[in-house]
Amino acid sequence: MSRRQPRSVLILCVDRDDDVGEVTGARTPVVGRDEVARVAMEFATRRPEDSDSNALFAALRLYDETKQSGSFSDVEIALVAGHRDEGLKADLKISKELDELLSRRSFDGAILVSDGPTDEAVLPLVQSKLPVLSVQRVVVQQSRGVEESFILFIRYARRLFEEERYKKYALGVPGALISMYILLQLTLPAYAWPLILASIGVAMIVKGFSLDVQLARMYASSPLLFTAVIASGLIAALAVVTGLSSVAAMGGVEWVKAVGYFLLASVGEQVIVLDLLVTAALLPFVAKALHALLGGGGFRAEEVGAVALIIALRQVVYEYSRLLVGAGSILMLLAWTLAALLVLSLLAALLPLMRRPVGRA
Repeated sequence: MSRRQPRSVLILCVDRDDDVGEVTGARTPVVGRDEVARVAMEFATRRPEDSDSNALFAALRLYDETKQSGSFSDVEIALVAGHRDEGLKADLKISKELDELLSRRSFDGAILVSDGPTDEAVLPLVQSKLPVLSVQRVVVQQSRGVEESFILFIRYARRLFEEERYKKYALGVPGALISMYILLQLTLPAYAWPLILASIGVAMIVKGFSLDVQLARMYASSPLLFTAVIASGLIAALAVVTGLSSVAAMGGVEWVKAVGYFLLASVGEQVIVLDLLVTAALLPFVAKALHALLGGGGFRAEEVGAVALIIALRQVVYEYSRLLVGAGSILMLLAWTLAALLVLSLLAALLPLMRRPVGRA
């Protein structure tokens, strides 16, 4: 069954941001060729650079051409406008004006005349009122690309500052950095920029390697292990800062000796940087063992071997560091190295027998 040929058509020009109404003071909807032409002339005189004037004159030309072609027995032209804030306010006003226009007179279809994507955004709204036979886009030379780029920029800028997943980066992070800079300028002005850059670097490392996601999963599976990892990181940071401060205070030390002095730097109470680093390495394994004993899973044989290896290598690294600074004995280094190799050999022999997880019945 063939569809009935439309006999009446409305040439519809939409000004979504109501520039025409604000400039000319015209009340919309404006209906009829003479009225639309009058408003178009007044608007073009006052604001010739606005693309809405091109859309109005294009609608008038389309009206004349459609009228002369005889394709429709009844042709009318109208201008409807929205609101300067666009969005919902504009759509509600356009919908109201379309209802008012169609209450006076019915049409079989409409031809929408648009000067860009903002006005075309009302296409679904117009289609809900009457069939849209065609959309005529008026392209003004060298203006379309600029307008669309500007609209795209505004759209994404609005998302940055309104949507929850974006505004914490667009507003929260810069706000935190500004606050941090001001506080550091008041307390530690000499270290303000180094500390800020270090914070940014740490944040980039955390996000780049998804450390925050891994820590969240770790906390969900084992809060004990999560606490141990955080404590391990803090202890390692303390060791690095202490060691670097000690080497820097000496000044002019060769880099080979600097490694030894770094590892042997005293933290206090006969504890050296090397001990802190060993403790930081052992803490996660200790936490895993406690988690297994509390019924949270098995402690693998490889992890037992790693604990033994770290403890055995501690004395080897200690003697090596003493040699670097000229205070050690090569015989002691060889003796501890041999002892570490014996431990490794023993572990290699026992690991196949220890594959069964410890801590499970």
